[in-house]
Amino acid sequence: MSAGNLHELILGPWLGDEHAGRTAIADDSGRWSFAELDAAAARAAGTLAGAGVTRGDRVAILLPDSRVWAAAFLGATRLGAVAVALNPDGPVADPIDDSEPRVVVASEAADPGDLARIDPDGLLAGPEHPVTDVGADELAYLVYSSGSTGRPKAAMHSHGDLRAGIETYAAKVLRLTPADRCFSMARLFTSLGFGNGFFRVLGSGSTVVLRERQPGASEMASLIEREGVTVLSAVPTSWAQLGALARRRPEVSAALGALRAGVASGDALPPSVADAVRDASGLELMVGLGCSECSNIVISTELGEPAAGTLGRSVPGVDIELRDEHDHPVSPGTPGRLWIRSDSNTSGYWRREELTADVVHGDWLRMGDMLEERGGRYVYVGRADDMFKVDGGWVSGTQVEAALLEHPGVAEVAVVSRPDARGLARTAAAIVLEPGVEDAPADELRHLVSDAVGEHAIPRMVSVRAQLPRVASGKINRRALREEPEGAWE
Repeated sequence: MSAGNLHELILGPWLGDEHAGRTAIADDSGRWSFAELDAAAARAAGTLAGAGVTRGDRVAILLPDSRVWAAAFLGATRLGAVAVALNPDGPVADPIDDSEPRVVVASEAADPGDLARIDPDGLLAGPEHPVTDVGADELAYLVYSSGSTGRPKAAMHSHGDLRAGIETYAAKVLRLTPADRCFSMARLFTSLGFGNGFFRVLGSGSTVVLRERQPGASEMASLIEREGVTVLSAVPTSWAQLGALARRRPEVSAALGALRAGVASGDALPPSVADAVRDASGLELMVGLGCSECSNIVISTELGEPAAGTLGRSVPGVDIELRDEHDHPVSPGTPGRLWIRSDSNTSGYWRREELTADVVHGDWLRMGDMLEERGGRYVYVGRADDMFKVDGGWVSGTQVEAALLEHPGVAEVAVVSRPDARGLARTAAAIVLEPGVEDAPADELRHLVSDAVGEHAIPRMVSVRAQLPRVASGKINRRALREEPEGAWE
C-alpha cells in the first residue's frame, strides 16, 4: 500500500468491513461496490503494466462516463502512471500530441494514430497489480482546458492535490457523506465533472452516478428519482433549462425539490436563473467557483444561502486575495484579479514554461477571473479578458448579461466586445430567445442595461441566435463570438 498514491486517498478509507460492500459507482449497466471498484482498478493496472506502461508514463483515456472510465483512471494512478482524461467525442489530436501517452484506452472507433490502444472490453482482463508506492508530490494526472482561450493547456496535478478538495469543500461546505448519491451534468473529462462527479464524491464515501450519454434537462427528473440522486452539479445553462422545465412540469419541480443540494459552477450564475430554480422547486442553488488549476472549489455559498449575485466566501483552508494590475491587494468594493493559495494548486502547465510563469507565483495562482469583495462575500465581475472599455468606461460582459437576462423573452445571452464600422470597440450581445418568443424589443433591452450597468455598456450590436457556441465543458465560447466574421452579426 502507498499512503501517497491518490488511489489510496480516494478508496483507502472505504475498504474496511463497514463500507467495502456499499455502492461506490453506478452507471447504465450496473454498479460496483468500493471493494469491486478497487479490484477493477487493480486489474486495469495489471493490463496497463502488461502493455508496457510504467511509472510516469501518460495514459490517455477516451471513454464515455462509466465504471470502466473509473477503473482506467484509478488503474493508471495505482500503477504510478499519469492519467490524461480527454473528450471521447471531440478532437484530441492536439492533447495527444502534447501529452505523448504510452497507450490510449479507447474503443475501436477511436483513432489514436500509431499509439497502442487498449480496448475497454479487455481493460479488466489483467492480473491484479498492487498500489505503487509514490510520493504525494509526484505527477498523477493532467487536466486539459476546454480550449476556449486558444491552444489547449494541461494543468499538472500530483497525487496529494486531491486531499484538499475532499477535506475542505466536500467535507466542510458541500458536506458529503456516505448517504449521498451524486451526479454531475458536466462530464468526467471536465474539471467540474471530475471534482463534483468523481473524486470528491468517492473520497467522501458517497456514490458516483454516471451515464455514458449525458441526459438532457427533460430526462433529469427520472434519473434523480431512479438513482436517488441527492446532489446535482451542473453549469448555469443546464440549471436555466431545468428551472424553465420545473415551471411547466410538476415532476421536474418535485425532483429538484427533493435534492439535498444543487451546485452551479463552471460559469457565472445569473440571479434570474437562481431565482427561477428556487421559485419553481424550492431548491436554493449553491454557487461554486473553482478551476482546473486548483482542482477544487475555492469560493462557495453555503447550503441554503441565497445565491443570487454572490459567489459566497472562501472555502476553509483556501486563501483568496484580489489584486490590481501591479499585483497589489485592492480594497473591498474594488474589482481585482483573483489570486488563490491552496494545497490543491497545480505546480504548472505541462510543457508550458512561459504560461506557468505567468500563473504560478510561489504558493499562489494568479487567475484570469475578476472579482469584488462586498460585505465579506465575493461577487463575480468577469474574466480579465472579458472586460473591455467602451468610450473610456470599463464594461463587464457578465454584468451586462445579467441585466439582459432580466428580460422575460431572453433565455440565454453572451456579451463580448466587437469593433464597429469605424473600428471602435462596442458592446455586442448574442441572444437566444425563450421558446415561442419572436422578438425582444431593442428599447427594452437598452433600458435594462442602462439602469443596471450604465449607458456606455448598452449593446450596439444584437444578434438573435438559435443557440450559442459552447466548448466541450458546456461553457459559452465567447472567444468564438469575438472572432466571428462581421457578416455573422448583421
